[in-house]
Amino acid sequence: MTEQAVPVVAVGICGSDIQRFRSGFALTSLGHELVGQHPDDGGLVAIRPLQPCRRCPMCLRGWTEQCADDASIGRHDTGRGGFSGAVQVTTDQLYRLPANVDIALATLTDPLACVVHATRSIEMAGLEVLVIGDGPMAALAAVRARQQNARRVTVAVKSAERIERLSTFADRAVTVGSVGSNRYDVVVEAVGGISSEPISIAAAAVAPLGQVVALGVYHPQATADLSVRRLLEKESILQGSKAYRVNDVQDDFAAALEILSNQPADFAPIIATCCALPSDIPQLFANDRPHTLKVVYTFRKRPHRLRTGLDI
Repeated sequence: MTEQAVPVVAVGICGSDIQRFRSGFALTSLGHELVGQHPDDGGLVAIRPLQPCRRCPMCLRGWTEQCADDASIGRHDTGRGGFSGAVQVTTDQLYRLPANVDIALATLTDPLACVVHATRSIEMAGLEVLVIGDGPMAALAAVRARQQNARRVTVAVKSAERIERLSTFADRAVTVGSVGSNRYDVVVEAVGGISSEPISIAAAAVAPLGQVVALGVYHPQATADLSVRRLLEKESILQGSKAYRVNDVQDDFAAALEILSNQPADFAPIIATCCALPSDIPQLFANDRPHTLKVVYTFRKRPHRLRTGLDI
């Protein structure tokens, strides 16, 4: 398919953007949680950052999330991320916004698609669910579990001062130090990072015959010291999840946008801050924002007039 330039209207800030920025990526290379303007009529669209090749063995089997040649927006330091003000996409990456999904909320489509993909095969109704994490992915996973009628959803956060910002998305919020063992039917790990502690806690917390789903993105060198015998004797499942799937049968991005449209009020509190000034940009990459979940940057002028995402 032929690529077209699409002006960016809003960019949600992901933890991976912060990690890449700190590793030296140019700001204009960052940004993959995107809303833009359709090149045909200027209508608002959610932009799917994933662009699988559709030709490799994984894509031909429909497993597009495993495409080694995926040309995702915001993954490479090429200056072509959402903060550049415009992105090159094919028409199949553009999804029209439903009337009741506002611009800021629509930036959650990409991370919610990751949750949809990770939990698609799990029937949560009536189950005890634990979500480990205190960021937007944890909030999204908790909201989704409640929507699927889990019996009780618990969110485990790093420290007591972070309980408040997650408590509204779950039935209860606790610190990870108070998480018990062999208790939860489903454990969603939404932390990742350098330390293996989150996945170790998840493996201990899952109940016999339960399932752990790892959403967190770990450093390539991260290793975990798990009690393998205990995990196996519990007959528990440890499952990883990578991005989301987009093929002719299953489009997790479209499913996520539909979920946002059906129940926008459930997700709206995740958008805690909406920045519109270039002077706010350093705050987007602050070391810690204990009372903020998701920051969204919005362009004040038509973004195709920008030389970079800062020229407003």
